[in-house]
Amino acid sequence: MVTAPPRLALLTIPRRLALLLITVAGFELWRSQLFIVSNLSGRPQALIPIEAASRDPASIDVILPAVPFGAEQIEGGNGVLIVHYWAPWERHGASQAAALDSLDRLIEPRPRIAMVCFDPFPSLARYVARERLRLAVLLDHDHKLRAALPCPSVPYTYVIDRQSRIAVEQAGEIDWLSPATREALRALLAEPERAPARPVRV
Repeated sequence: MVTAPPRLALLTIPRRLALLLITVAGFELWRSQLFIVSNLSGRPQALIPIEAASRDPASIDVILPAVPFGAEQIEGGNGVLIVHYWAPWERHGASQAAALDSLDRLIEPRPRIAMVCFDPFPSLARYVARERLRLAVLLDHDHKLRAALPCPSVPYTYVIDRQSRIAVEQAGEIDWLSPATREALRALLAEPERAPARPVRV
């Protein structure tokens, strides 16, 4: 059996390292084309609702695959909807997911929550299982939801009110368990499903 000289074997190490660096650089370039990672200083902020008269309508009706399994329909006009664009590799991704997971059990009536990610399914499935998230993570690889609700950075949050209008549009980490956030969501949940009718002038 003929073996390669030690010098020839050592030559493959720099090549493997170069290939690894190229792969990592390519992944970072691909990811940068999808979104910008929010680099906001300071602590997570409470949700800041938009005044009802200034809210823009949101036309949403998509079906997204869910992790670990299944699919969910995301649509406006069916209660209050939280859409949180998120990634497990963001600075405090684990704590943000855990807090949002807890929020789902702290507010009555419950808002609908869509935690949306663009990462590959296998790595995300392992992450969800490891962190024992009860809340499903939805995959928007085809950018169906992103076409209706743009994601200029990660993390990024929308709250759609009961009249299918954008009640919150906020970049950066959210303090999901703060009293101010819960009070804002309770107020949105208490709003009417339809705008009150204008009085008819006689």
